[in-house]
Amino acid sequence: MDAQIRAGDLEQIRNRPLFRRISFERNCLGAVLAMVMAALYFTFICIVAFSPATLASPVAAGSSISIGVIAGVSLMVTGLGLTAVYALYASVRLDKLASALRKELP
Repeated sequence: MDAQIRAGDLEQIRNRPLFRRISFERNCLGAVLAMVMAALYFTFICIVAFSPATLASPVAAGSSISIGVIAGVSLMVTGLGLTAVYALYASVRLDKLASALRKELP
């Protein structure tokens, strides 16, 4: 495929149903994952703001690790997990659709 793409070519690609499908799936997945992460983060911040004692309490009696540390690390791991979900979906589903789109193009 030529590295130089003309404006007419871009419009032709945008009008293809397969391109629209790729864009729709990518946007929906990104929006859902972003909402999940935002909800979890907002919940964490609300607990920090309105119930800091909850996060300050130790995980177990005599433990130096607090629930807040576990919650914070869990939030980061969840973010990495959601990123992995997006990358996996993109490589399994969206890349196949993109390859099919490239084959359709003249």
